[in-house]
This record gives sequence, structure tokens and C-alpha cells, in this order.
Amino acid sequence: MNCNIVKDLIPLYIDGCCSEESRKIVEEHIKDCDDCKKLFEDMKSSSEVITVSQSPKTFSKLNDWKASVLQSVLLFVSFSLITIGVALESRTPLGIENGLWAINLVIPATGFMLSLANWYFVRVYKSRKSFSNSSLIATLGIILCAYIWSGFHYEMSLFDWFSGNNFHHSMIAFLFFNGIGILLTIVFCILSKTLSNRYAKMLGKE
Repeated sequence: MNCNIVKDLIPLYIDGCCSEESRKIVEEHIKDCDDCKKLFEDMKSSSEVITVSQSPKTFSKLNDWKASVLQSVLLFVSFSLITIGVALESRTPLGIENGLWAINLVIPATGFMLSLANWYFVRVYKSRKSFSNSSLIATLGIILCAYIWSGFHYEMSLFDWFSGNNFHHSMIAFLFFNGIGILLTIVFCILSKTLSNRYAKMLGKE
């Protein structure tokens, strides 16, 4: 068999794109032809290097896409909760129930959503642990600041809640009005730490 023909078939043979007959021709030829055998080995090793080097890039792009989707979903969910909370709050009559949904839903969801801005700076952090801890602190800090603001806005204070003689009754009233917000704050803080760690891992942060 002419070496030039075999040299043309070798790339197809390596890629597995040649026919069974061509495959046999190449295999038989390189047994007896040292030049073609060397060419085959060189091309095969080059092909393996390219394949190995391209795999991490593909894997990295896939993880970048997953990380982007995760962040987008969390932004959408938190924004949806804020919208629902604002809609419910607008229907709340003035009086003791005024601010119920703002405190119990809008504030925790807003704190979580704003803390997601920290995720854009994930590459600045030295490790996943420092990034996830920072995300947790950001979430909790924003929510607490919003609660302090709401206390002034709705003219509420702890003294108003516990100024009565019946402490047990006051505690029940306080938890009834703020319980969902406290629970959601804890949930969002846990989610912030857990999901930010997963997000950083997707982007290759150690």
C-alpha cells in the first residue's frame, strides 16, 4: 500500500471515522512501515494531549453556566417573594397589623437578594470558606439593618411590646407578629452560606 494513502487515512483511523476495511489497511501497513508507524504514534499522542486539554475547558464552561443559572434562580425567587410581600402589605389595613408582611417577608427576602451582589466578587476571596462566611454575614447584616429601619419607620420598639405586666402574653404577641420574619431570616442565612459555598465550588474556588 502506498504510504501517502496510508498517511491520509491515519487521521481518520485515530478519530475512528474510517471504514473497517481502511482500518485494517492502516493496521497492516504500520506493522511493516516504520515511517508510517512513527507518524501514527506522533499523531495519536498529539490527539490525546488536545483531548485532555480541552476537557477541563468544557467542564469549566459547564460549571460557569450552572453557577450563572443558580444565581439567576435565586434572584428571581427572592424578587418574587418581595413582590408578593409588597402586594400583601398594600392590602394590610392601618393599625397593629400595619407592617406585618413588610417585616415577615419583604425584609428577609430583600436582605437575601441584596447579599447576592457579593457573589459577583467571588474570585476576590481566597477560599470558599471565607466567601461563604462573608455571604452569611452580608445577608444577616442587611436584614438586621432593615429591621432597625423598620422599627423607626413603623414606630415600634421592644419597650412597646414588653411594657405590659404579662410578659408571657407579650412574648406570644411579639412572636406572632415577628415569628415568620425571624424564621425566614434564619432560613435565608443558612441558604446564603450553603448555596454560596456551592456557587464558589462550581467556579473552581478551593
